[in-house]
Order: sequence, then C-alpha cells, then structure tokens
Amino acid sequence: GNRCGYTRGREGTGGLKQGSQSRGEVIFGWLMFIGLFGLRCDILKLPRAALEWRDGVRIFHDSLGLINKCRAVVRLVGVAKAPAPRPPAGLPENSFGFNRALLAAIYLTFAAIGLIGFLFAFGEWDRPVILFGVRIPDLIGESDAVRKPFGYLHSALGFYYMMLATIWLAYGVFQHLRYRVGLARLLPGRRV
Repeated sequence: GNRCGYTRGREGTGGLKQGSQSRGEVIFGWLMFIGLFGLRCDILKLPRAALEWRDGVRIFHDSLGLINKCRAVVRLVGVAKAPAPRPPAGLPENSFGFNRALLAAIYLTFAAIGLIGFLFAFGEWDRPVILFGVRIPDLIGESDAVRKPFGYLHSALGFYYMMLATIWLAYGVFQHLRYRVGLARLLPGRRV
C-alpha cells in the first residue's frame, strides 16, 4: 500500500485487495467521520447554547475544527499522491468518479472552512481563541473588517459542506439501489 492506503496495480499488491484500505487508513477514516459528525452536531448546537455553556461549546468547536482541518489537508495530499482506486464490480467508472469527486470537494471545503474560521475567530470582539484549553495570542486583533466577511463566509461554507455531505450520502444510496454495490462501502475501512 501507500500513504493513502490504497493498493497499487494488480490484485494483492502489498497484501491488500484492490480497493481495500490499510489499517491506518481505516483508523484515519473513522476519526475523520467522528470528527466531522461531532462538529456538525456542534454547529447546530452553538447558536442555541445557553450563555453559560457557549464558551465551552466554542472551545470544542475551535479545537475540533482545527483537528478536522488538518485531517482534511492530510487526506487531500494523500489522495493527490495515490493512484486512483478502481470502482467495485458493477459500478460504472463515471458514477464512482462522481462519488469520489464529491468526497474530495467535502475535504477541500472543510480545509477552506478551517482557515477562514481561524481568521474569523481572531477577528471577533471580546473572544479569546482557545485550543485544547490553551489560549492562543491574538494574531490579528479585533477587527470588523475581518470578522464580518470571514464570519459570513465561514457560516456559508459550513452549510455548503453539510449540503455536499448530504448529496454524497444520497448519491451513495442511489448507487446501492441502482447498481447493488452495498451501503457499507460508504463507511470508512470498507472496499471503495
């Protein structure tokens, strides 16, 4: 296998079947899935959080957002370096490619959201940026010129990533119903 976890070339290269993932890739995939799901729940909870809970929810949001942004960048680099996996039997290559493109768009969007979110967080008024319990020194300072545009863009991309994830999942269900390739392949660690 390689950094992305997919095998190169013919069946059985590196001890993995074509389309299979290494143990490290499976763990990475599940951590990404759990992190994205956790952040999704946090995104929906943050506006409704009671004031006494809001700081803790923000620390969780900022810390998990940083972790997921880094994972998304690592995943994009790994996918770019790895050979393209082949679709499972019975799934047309263009349908498989579209599903993979949606997944790449989700990772790319999430990497952008993380960078924009950092700029937004540092531009906010009276709000320290705390990651994993450690206060980060102000890098930008309070600025409406930074806070407003990056705040709106961060929120818009957050909903865009959730929309992409919904389309990816719906398309995976369509592929299962149309081509009988199985829903389990949408989970981390399954054959692609």
